[in-house]
Amino acid sequence: MNYFPEEVLEHVFDFLTSHRDRNAASLVSKSWFKVEKGSRQRVFIGNCYAISPERLIARFPRVKALTLKGKPHFADFNLVPPDWGGFVLPWIETMARSNVGLEELRLKRMVVTDECLERLSRSFPNFKSLVLVSCEGFTTDGLAAIAANCRFLRELDLQENEVEDPRGQWLSCFPDSCTSLVSLNIACLKGEVPLAALERLVARCPNLRSLRLSRAVPLDTLQKILMQAPQLEDLGTGSYVHDPDSETYDNLKNTLQKCNSIRSLSGFLEVAPHCLPAIHSICSNLTSLNLSYALGIHGADLIKLIQHCRKLQRLWVRSLNPLLSRICSSFFYILK
Repeated sequence: MNYFPEEVLEHVFDFLTSHRDRNAASLVSKSWFKVEKGSRQRVFIGNCYAISPERLIARFPRVKALTLKGKPHFADFNLVPPDWGGFVLPWIETMARSNVGLEELRLKRMVVTDECLERLSRSFPNFKSLVLVSCEGFTTDGLAAIAANCRFLRELDLQENEVEDPRGQWLSCFPDSCTSLVSLNIACLKGEVPLAALERLVARCPNLRSLRLSRAVPLDTLQKILMQAPQLEDLGTGSYVHDPDSETYDNLKNTLQKCNSIRSLSGFLEVAPHCLPAIHSICSNLTSLNLSYALGIHGADLIKLIQHCRKLQRLWVRSLNPLLSRICSSFFYILK
């Protein structure tokens, strides 16, 4: 196939989405290596010290989406020294100097400072997606820079990060012109959340599909958000505690009955089991239910909840216990 023009080969390589397949194809010939080099836009690096940032840019000058992992998995159990490394700043500085058109950055177990986030927000004008998983070293000041400067931001996903000084005012830094958000995950943040700013942000993002909230967002605010975003497909609740005889609970129950698009449900970081009947109306459409952090849901309440999920395909629970067999039996009975 060496006689094909490079333009044709580029179209062929567009169908190769697997990193492993593209790596194998680049070994076929020099011309294939050259085409793969110029067409690769998504790069995954499982060890941030396996390659230098300079070498990455030389190998893939058109990279737009970068996934980078730092510390090993056992860092989650405090088995890695604090000064081990995993700093992302050299990567951002190198890509900024090289005028890389970075649009997506996914980091796991990396050290991310406010300086990193500030530089990231100002160096890449078309930046759209930031995912931070188990990262450390940054505060809400860095998040404020991302909110204020990334005009085309579509995804901001914060998972299990250690965020210092977790003040919630950074949400107010999103400009009124920000209407592009598709996914927002702030479940790991422990500080206060400016509820009015959050409601305005959700209301002006018509394409928002995934929203995961922290425990600082109360039930009445959740109801208002759902009223403004009936298009949500993935919902993560924070605080789910209220009096089931209150007007707030009745309003939430009535609103959830209109949320026919929700397919994935998670969260319940704080939960009162007697409030769970309000979500039964959306359970029939769920394909994914994540109760990994819902320590307040167990026993008969958990079984009853599962029994309403007739289309469920994925289920996460915190731990295995004698009730799990009863839950699975109830679930499999539903599928018959």
